[in-house]
Amino acid sequence: MNFVLDERERRSIRADLESTHEEVRRLAVERAGAMPVEEALPTLVGCLGDESWRVRKAAVERLGAAPERARIARALVEALADGENSGRRNAALEALICCGAEAVPVVIEASASDDADVRKQAVDALAGIGDPRSGERLSQLLRDPDPNVRGASADAIGLLAAPGLAPVLLDAAHADMERLVRLSALRALARLEVSVEPRELTALVHDPHLRAAAFEVLGNTESPEALALLLKGLESSSRSAREAAMAALLRNVGRASPEEVDARVSAIREAARALPNLLESAQERLAQAALPQRLMLIQFLGLLGHRGSVVPILEAGRDEALSGVVSETLARFGNVAENALVEAWPGLDPELQLLAAGVLGRTPGTEAQPRLEEALRHGDPVLRAAAARALGQRGCVATLERLVERLDTAAAEEGAEGLAEIAALSDAIVALAREDAPGVDRSLGRLVAGLTGTREGYRCAAARILGRLGRVADQEALGLLLSDPSPSVRRAAVEGLVALDEERAAEPLRLALADEAPEVRIAAAAALATRCDPDAFPHLSALVRDPDPSVRAAALRAAGQRLGAGAHEDERPQVLALFERAREDEGPVAMALAEALTRAGGEEAARLATTLLGGAEPEVVRAAVTCVGRHGDGESLERLLPLVAHEAWSVRVQAIRCLAERGVERAIPPILRRLDFEQDPFVREAILGALRRLEG
Repeated sequence: MNFVLDERERRSIRADLESTHEEVRRLAVERAGAMPVEEALPTLVGCLGDESWRVRKAAVERLGAAPERARIARALVEALADGENSGRRNAALEALICCGAEAVPVVIEASASDDADVRKQAVDALAGIGDPRSGERLSQLLRDPDPNVRGASADAIGLLAAPGLAPVLLDAAHADMERLVRLSALRALARLEVSVEPRELTALVHDPHLRAAAFEVLGNTESPEALALLLKGLESSSRSAREAAMAALLRNVGRASPEEVDARVSAIREAARALPNLLESAQERLAQAALPQRLMLIQFLGLLGHRGSVVPILEAGRDEALSGVVSETLARFGNVAENALVEAWPGLDPELQLLAAGVLGRTPGTEAQPRLEEALRHGDPVLRAAAARALGQRGCVATLERLVERLDTAAAEEGAEGLAEIAALSDAIVALAREDAPGVDRSLGRLVAGLTGTREGYRCAAARILGRLGRVADQEALGLLLSDPSPSVRRAAVEGLVALDEERAAEPLRLALADEAPEVRIAAAAALATRCDPDAFPHLSALVRDPDPSVRAAALRAAGQRLGAGAHEDERPQVLALFERAREDEGPVAMALAEALTRAGGEEAARLATTLLGGAEPEVVRAAVTCVGRHGDGESLERLLPLVAHEAWSVRVQAIRCLAERGVERAIPPILRRLDFEQDPFVREAILGALRRLEG
């Protein structure tokens, strides 16, 4: 609300606010923020009652971004009393929260209103703001005559992260006549993570309506008495109480010292063994409960470590949101999980076998290898890939030769799944070949012998494997692959050179730089990006003059990467001169130059990037804007000002964001002018965000 519009513009805004079209009203709300504050404030507060949630949302955002928070807060408090329009009340509450700490004194004053609904809304606002200054007033409101206000106040205290207020919550949990308030007080205590003496909660634990919430509080207390009450809670006939006790026990163990953990886990396991239905009911719930409960149950069953829980936990991994924690939990079962999964394997469907293979790759026993080898022959390439990766993780060197055989077969597969299997097999072969064990040389000899075959995919994979291993014994094989009739194989061989030292890689790399296939020369440029070869810059300089634009682009990116890594600063003047010569290039080369300048960094790179701002290709201009925004000095940043009105929306957005991020206040007038004409809603959002940042 810092910019004054003329009378014509103000009339236009007022007229648009009366429009029957939702989008016209929303855009008018955004423009209203530029009106004088005495006009803008009542206008925007009035728009909080608009029938459209999008218009209300826009008014909330503009009010939340305005600087005069205390004045705005008073107007919003008045809107809280609107008993007829719930949308207006809710929007006013949201805007109050957006006003932040500056609104707290006004909201505290409103919490003394005669209207209980206003007091409740004021408490909700204080909860959303979360300012510690409101703690004392919220404590007083725990004695409010209205139970809804008292319950909301308890919830709000829990959100303040003020453990010093725990005593007033505990008093409310015991003394309040309303069960809703007592529940809110207990949940707030649990959220504050304060330790409460078990004797203070004994009566509450015995109340069937409050038991679960009391267990939540006990989870933050480490005393033996708390542990005993929680273990007793596992016997509860109420599912919610049992599960609250389980969650609390997990927290109790998590808070224990390393010396105490084993004793607590043993106590929990002993209690569970005495309750035969506990495991069964928890396992059944894994298929039915909401996600947070299922997560807790997996962790609790994992703590018990019972063999019968392995497959039910695995089943829960079908949910992608749980697959990670399932894998971690079962891996901690160790041999128990391995033996259970090996036994259950024939009855598992491919999806569960896939999950099981991931677990078996991390267990330490000796039973899994035959099952994983069996999976290498499965019809599903995804499962075969998982089995190969698991064998590599387990260090099963005895399977190395079989993996090499499978690589030859997989090379004939087509599509993304075949490529994924080749990648997994390659990872496993590399991992096992690095083991100092009998049979490794023989298996790798077989890998090299297969290079005389006709499968191009096999030769590509073998080249990458040999390169990653970087063995002297394989240097001759890599050299032969650099002469392979297939450009793809030669490219893979060049990529493998990265693992070789400078001396051994020098000659093969020189051959690759002169290769007839552009893709091989591109790979050579990528290899030069990270090597300390003293001839690297001359090679890149030659590639920048390559007849193929893709090669020139790769060389520029490699040069930028060398500077961006910070290890070749002595080359900076030469590389910048190289960039200078390349700035007349077009298409993918111009794009690569903009990206390389960003990677190289520095004000000189930003100044070069400004020469690309007038290009015809929006993506190149946008990349150049990014470079200038990140590295430019004041003069370079000035060159971005005209671009807030660029014909391409992506360029406009990037220029506006960069100017705002760098705090260029001179950009405010052109950005504001653009707001009057901008029709793209995404760009308008970017403009409003930039103005909020620059005004702030």
